[in-house]
Amino acid sequence: MVSSLRSPLLFVFALVFLFPSCAGKERAPMNLLLITVDTLRADRLGCYGGTNARTPAIDRLARGGTLFTNAFCSIPITLPSHSSIFTGLYPRTHKVLSHGYTLADEHTTLAEVLREHGYQTGAFISSHVLDDKYGLAQGFDIYWKRYNYGRERAERLEEAGEDLLTLAVLDWLRLEAKEPFFIWLHWFHPHKPYEPPGAMRTLHDPSPDSPLQPDVPTLQKVWEGAIDLSDEEVERFRDLYAGEVAFTDQQVGTVLSQLKDLGLLENTLVVLTADHGEVLHEHDRYFGHDIMLYEPSLQVPLILSGPGIAPEERILDATVRNIDLFPTILDLLGIPSDPSAIEGRSFAPALQGQPMEDAPVFAEVFPPKEVWKTEPRHTVRLGDWKLITRDGSDALELFDLSDDPAEKQNLSEDAHEKRAEMERLLRDWIAAREGTAPEGYPELTEQERENLKSLGYITE
Repeated sequence: MVSSLRSPLLFVFALVFLFPSCAGKERAPMNLLLITVDTLRADRLGCYGGTNARTPAIDRLARGGTLFTNAFCSIPITLPSHSSIFTGLYPRTHKVLSHGYTLADEHTTLAEVLREHGYQTGAFISSHVLDDKYGLAQGFDIYWKRYNYGRERAERLEEAGEDLLTLAVLDWLRLEAKEPFFIWLHWFHPHKPYEPPGAMRTLHDPSPDSPLQPDVPTLQKVWEGAIDLSDEEVERFRDLYAGEVAFTDQQVGTVLSQLKDLGLLENTLVVLTADHGEVLHEHDRYFGHDIMLYEPSLQVPLILSGPGIAPEERILDATVRNIDLFPTILDLLGIPSDPSAIEGRSFAPALQGQPMEDAPVFAEVFPPKEVWKTEPRHTVRLGDWKLITRDGSDALELFDLSDDPAEKQNLSEDAHEKRAEMERLLRDWIAAREGTAPEGYPELTEQERENLKSLGYITE
């Protein structure tokens, strides 16, 4: 649980510390806009070096704020990853290990803390896997769900370059928003299937008449080896993914423009990140994220922008994890949290130019059902070294990312001392949480099974 504000004096001290220019006069609390783009690889954004990226809105946001080059998720699955963002806890601790689990009421969310401190709270989400029945609606005054408004209507709007969720946010900002507010926006478009709508399909598909499309059944067959893609076909699928990213960038730009036009952006902390990335055929012919702990699945973009908080045009290489967002956001808004109740750490000092000790990055995947595609896997990364283990196997993967960023050269049989060090680090971390993860898997309704099957999470 996260503690309440400890005292009015602490709150004033935090504001003066974070906003020294405001010492001597009271400043209104800042609004918060948290954007999570599902399945977004950092290297597909222009601001992260994406060579063919069409992401001007996110690139402008980065120029006006601070970009982190070493940000990582704790699990490459949407529901548990968002649960970590909202609680500052690892999946083993908050016990949401995959889709179908529910975040228990005993865990205090970011929305609950902010609402306790006078924030109007609104969530706008675009996927069944984040439905309010799974616990993430805790603390939100409204929890708007795109899939309640009809798939055909959504697709018609998208072909015209619009998005149902975006339109709902614009209306809410114009008609209902009261400061201070916290809005969480979740766009799902980059998730497979890779089917960019309208103009973005035209821009990103060199072979629109090809019978081979990056839908879920086709991508599954590619992974199984039933379809062998040429290099040109792999690049085509990757570009279609980039088209989904480009469409989402348009939506981000529309919302940021609305905030600016309403005079709200100048008093809003904007945080843009992703729940996880996406493997695009770099490993084992796989397109996806939910079974692999390689860098394309785990590394995420992270951009913060806010007057007096995130310096403009700054690029930081401090290691940050999605469990760190909870304490950092509260820190930046002048709201203290209880460090003993969370597993993340605030990286606000890095924004203020202070050095931070390198933190280990732990991540896991828990696919416990036979219909899922792999056994549980675990990883730790510290500095440039990374270890991956797999349940039921003695095989290890050890990579030196400074020389092998693509994770192709397994050094587990060569770098014995480093392997032992990383094994010990991962083993101790798991042992400290032994028995915390729930046993078994929630029973899914037929509709839940169909939803997960359509997204490629289960195979039968």
